[in-house]
Amino acid sequence: MTQIPAGWYPDPAPAPQGAPPVQRYWDGSGWTEHVHAPGREPTYGPAVATTPDGERLAGWWARAGAYVLDGLVLSIVSGLVGFAFVSRLWNAYVDFFDATLRASRSGTPAPSQLDLVGRIYGPLLGFLAVGLVVSFVYNVTFLKTLQATPGKLVVGLRVRLREQPGPLSWGTVLKRWLAQNVGNLVALVPLLGSLGSVYRLLDDLWPLWDGRKQALHDKFAATNVVVRRRR
Repeated sequence: MTQIPAGWYPDPAPAPQGAPPVQRYWDGSGWTEHVHAPGREPTYGPAVATTPDGERLAGWWARAGAYVLDGLVLSIVSGLVGFAFVSRLWNAYVDFFDATLRASRSGTPAPSQLDLVGRIYGPLLGFLAVGLVVSFVYNVTFLKTLQATPGKLVVGLRVRLREQPGPLSWGTVLKRWLAQNVGNLVALVPLLGSLGSVYRLLDDLWPLWDGRKQALHDKFAATNVVVRRRR
């Protein structure tokens, strides 16, 4: 079966009576919403950013909404999978709080915060590691199979290569996840957690001022988040 290359073709939908024929953009796998009159350069409006072949790029707020939804799911799953670590963290804080109250009532020295840090350091690293594993399985699985996480599906977005449509390769999905989570990986290294936080903030905000609306992890993987076309 020969696949039709992406490009502008006569609109398969019949034109209204008396209306001139138009061309519609075929992205290689389906018809998009972009049309234009033959002989004129296609335009999408000054406020609409698109991929080179005409798919509309997702706005920052839509991406943020998808991120929040995915974050809620990941938090619940990570909490269940890493419940043993969560329980140890909770007990450490409760014991520290109780010891502080007892010391205040009896006039004895309060427990050292260094003792608390020593108790929570191991479980905290364990829970962060669990979160990374859950994030890896969640994002890689959904992006490879559906080109979108559940959060993106809910708000009507998907991920594609910037220069061409079609399913994402394993290499692209893995590079995208790694670039998106490098800040979380850095956070596992003592004394470097603040650097990871700065990277995550920049990565999240980058589409706000980037002309191609790419986050840093999009640039690394050569992807764009786009508005899903209507079937």
